[in-house]
Amino acid sequence: MYIIAIMVTAIIFSITGLGVLNLAQAVILDAQTAAHTLENQIEVESVANIAIWRLNTGADSLGSFSNGDVTSIYDSTTLTLTINLATADDSCGFKLSLEEDHHFLRAIGTRNTISQSSYGIGEEPEHVPRENFGFLPEVDLSYWINRADTIYTGNDRTYYDADLREGILVFTGDGVKIENVELSNTTMIFTGTGIDFRRNNIVSALQNDSLVYPALVFTDSTFTFFINEWFGSRKDHIQGAIYAAGSILLRKGELSGPVVARNVFLWRNMDFIDDQYPQYYRWPQGFGSFSAYDWPKQIALWEPL
Repeated sequence: MYIIAIMVTAIIFSITGLGVLNLAQAVILDAQTAAHTLENQIEVESVANIAIWRLNTGADSLGSFSNGDVTSIYDSTTLTLTINLATADDSCGFKLSLEEDHHFLRAIGTRNTISQSSYGIGEEPEHVPRENFGFLPEVDLSYWINRADTIYTGNDRTYYDADLREGILVFTGDGVKIENVELSNTTMIFTGTGIDFRRNNIVSALQNDSLVYPALVFTDSTFTFFINEWFGSRKDHIQGAIYAAGSILLRKGELSGPVVARNVFLWRNMDFIDDQYPQYYRWPQGFGSFSAYDWPKQIALWEPL
């Protein structure tokens, strides 16, 4: 009787021990599989990061290459980057949908710096400022000259509302002062320096479903434009993009953005009204073809193959 009990107990312990052993082996195998999968994912993600870096520092063709068992293929037409790891035993990968970032997608976009000095602009999350693009869109001055409704010449002149008409307005002089004007469907192009917006000015740029125009364009790279150096309740309302080949100083005003310049300096807190005018955050007329630029790419969507 005792012998039978001992034998049964031994069998139970043997079965239990075998079960524990099998469980331990399964856990080890699962851990090894998980570790291997993680290694593959890290390798694929590493190649994806390298591919995006290559795209943003050189030609689009650099996005297609091989690194060991991992291949990267970039399609510049669909803006998709496919990263695939393939071995005799395993395969995995990702498909990345990219988007091209540009200055006019941002509340503030600069070639060099944005100096905020702890001030803010209260922009919407999709229009977060970006500095150090490394270049600026180039103004096609001939485009504006050929399409100008009025060209204003002469230095050291002050223009009031009664002096101006709506449309594409080109100012070729230095020391131009704009005071208390209200213009709709208007783009103002300034080729000189010493441009001064005084008191309250309201400028709204033309836009429709297919086209958008900037509101203010300053083509001199040595000039710094102020919004707004007047004190008291006076402030400019600019609805549409402001572009400066030089720099822009933001002190006071009601702006839809985007603001695009070599450098932008904040001297006070601003409150952009970009939430009311998202239609201006598109590639505008007068800066050449969008496809002529090699824009930085960023990930819009990341999904496994």
